[in-house]
Amino acid sequence: MENNMEEKSENASRWEQFRRSFREGYQLVVRGAHDYRELATYNLTPLNIYIGLSTLFLLSTGLVFLLIIFTPLREYVPGYGDVIERREMAELEASVAELMELVEGQNLYIDNLKRTVLGEAVTADSVENQSVAAGVTGEVTPLPPSPEEIRLRQELERERAGQREATAAAAPLPTSGSNAVPLAQVYLVAPVHGEVSAGFNLATDHTGVDILAPQNTAIKATRAGIVFLSEFSNANGNVIGIQHDNNLISFYKHNSSLLKQVGDRVQAGEAIAIIGNTGTQSTGPHLHFELWHEGRAVDPTAFVSF
Repeated sequence: MENNMEEKSENASRWEQFRRSFREGYQLVVRGAHDYRELATYNLTPLNIYIGLSTLFLLSTGLVFLLIIFTPLREYVPGYGDVIERREMAELEASVAELMELVEGQNLYIDNLKRTVLGEAVTADSVENQSVAAGVTGEVTPLPPSPEEIRLRQELERERAGQREATAAAAPLPTSGSNAVPLAQVYLVAPVHGEVSAGFNLATDHTGVDILAPQNTAIKATRAGIVFLSEFSNANGNVIGIQHDNNLISFYKHNSSLLKQVGDRVQAGEAIAIIGNTGTQSTGPHLHFELWHEGRAVDPTAFVSF
């Protein structure tokens, strides 16, 4: 019993000694190095030192935390940069997948367009192979043909019908300058399809029609013939002229570039120039198309469907 009392009193005395030492004051005196003159005096206790160091530590921690949050330093925190990189990689993979689907769709469209132009038959096997290549499963509903595709098929059919009639007649084609066939019976290919922004008007010296079309659209020869003009002029820009049979001449003006030179033979529907906006008389990408028959200008819209 006496031993327990002694131990308790001893523990109590130690705690009192610790409390007194913790609150015991100390004096920090700053003196000059040469004359030992007292410059400053600071009264310190272990409790004040502890509070001061704790406060400094908390302020430093808060400052570092704010720097990491609101500055690029957060990218150097282990683990944070990996999350950002993984998110960016996922976004890039999604973008690449969308581009691949778009390219595959464009390839299928180009293949179908080639088949349509060449008149090749589309079999069930080829459709199935294209669907597998594009990742399409299940039943595929065919899309109706677009107006451009219908117009292209009609032009090809008329051209083939004209070739069959010429072969059946077994007669030579009329030569340049002849009047063997009226102009209304001559098949002409539309050089470009688009909206007619300015019509034929001899009263205003507008001896052709202006057809609007996107930049870099290919311009086709309206009929087979020989290029007799391929040059640049200040007013009309890049101009190309073709001499056809049946005393017919066609002009194509304001082109961005010319694909044929003087003396070249061209076929109907062959690309001869690229639509553009050259020349002082041009105010935007378009084709100025003229037809001259027997030495006089005629309205192209009466013979060509744009």
